[in-house]
Amino acid sequence: MSDPTKNDLLGQQNLTRGNILKNLLIFSLPFLAANLLQALYGAVDLWVVGKFGGGKAGVAAVANGGEVMHLVMSFIMGLTTGATVLIGQYYGANDKRNTRKCVGMSLSFAFAVGIIGTISMVMISPWLIKILNTPQEAVEPAMQYLGICSYGVFFVVVFNAFAAIFRGFGNSTLPLICIASGCICNIILDIVLVAKFSLGVQGAAIATIISQGLSVIVSLIFFCRGNFNFKFTKANFILVWKLVGKYVRIGIPIGVQSTLINLSFLFIVSIVNKMGGTDSAPAAGYGIVNRINGFTMLPAISFAMAMSALTAQNIGAKKFIRARKTLYISLILTLAIGAVFLAAMQLAPEFFIGLFIDTANPESAAVIHQGTLYARSFSIEYVLVPIVFCTNGFFVGTGHAFFTMANNLTSTFLLRVTTSYFFSITAGATLLHIGLAAPLASTFSAIVALIYLWSGKWKKA
Repeated sequence: MSDPTKNDLLGQQNLTRGNILKNLLIFSLPFLAANLLQALYGAVDLWVVGKFGGGKAGVAAVANGGEVMHLVMSFIMGLTTGATVLIGQYYGANDKRNTRKCVGMSLSFAFAVGIIGTISMVMISPWLIKILNTPQEAVEPAMQYLGICSYGVFFVVVFNAFAAIFRGFGNSTLPLICIASGCICNIILDIVLVAKFSLGVQGAAIATIISQGLSVIVSLIFFCRGNFNFKFTKANFILVWKLVGKYVRIGIPIGVQSTLINLSFLFIVSIVNKMGGTDSAPAAGYGIVNRINGFTMLPAISFAMAMSALTAQNIGAKKFIRARKTLYISLILTLAIGAVFLAAMQLAPEFFIGLFIDTANPESAAVIHQGTLYARSFSIEYVLVPIVFCTNGFFVGTGHAFFTMANNLTSTFLLRVTTSYFFSITAGATLLHIGLAAPLASTFSAIVALIYLWSGKWKKA
């Protein structure tokens, strides 16, 4: 393994020295671009189906199926973050042997989890659509969409394992290139299969899994050709149980946290579907705004993911002050961006929602109205999630993943879920009220995270 003081665009990059702001931006911007492209997978499916004949039923189907796939992807990304943190800490400490062992362990886990996850999703996908109270007119297309997408779970797991390894070495450029190849493929196939051959939601799902497979192939090529000094030998895949324990203590809490939080969102989806009864307009409006929310929160998510790797390397090098300064700079940048998005959504929600549906269709007016109600209140979240996400990424990088899990699950289930349910059973409740639940929960979570930060407990192993 090469000297960690050297940087390599196709391999290792050291993040424990140099200008903090420059390092943060150089490392975070590829994260942002990669997450933007990742979000385009679901957004392009929704846009193409909405614009080329899917109607509100098709939009609701992709929105509901997309929420389930987002749940799965969140667990996978959380689990593989354990690899980023471990590799980052050992690489920052220049521990070559354990770094190599972590890489082999991460790939072994990915193949096992990918196979089990794919089989499980194929079996339970119809049940998941039913328990979401999906509007009747959208049930069949939702099952078709999710059923096909379930076969791509293996590709999702393996790709995220490679991405986590790259980022642990301080390289956020390679995941961007790999995702970009898949996203371009997805856009082309969506247009061909849905717009040209009229395959509807099935065409969108087929395009997605083919594109995910391409991302895995590109990742493997870069991993083999890059400067990671890892060989595919039996010795490198022998599990060191001490490292497995560390991986599990970091990855599992993040994965479980992401899963349970997204389950809470699925519960809210079920509430919204039930509020609409047989009318899929609330579900479609809610789904479109959530796709928009996915884009507006990308800066905070990207900086948070970058914080995990940046912090891990600096903690491994015992540079605690540098790690904390990186967090403060990240907070300032993401809060400023969040304020801009909040202003835009408050001023013109109808415009942004209209981008995802055929406005010439008479059904679209109801969808835009419902989406606007939800956007007005939920968009307050744009200036709260930067605090929650960036501190989460920081604490994960220090190895304190359990704290972030406890904090986020408490705010989610004690505030977001219960408040959403309470509003939904209140006379005259609309999506405007449902949208308030998220900002309330994030306010609580942000306060707790800041108190923990200032306490200094994150410095302890």
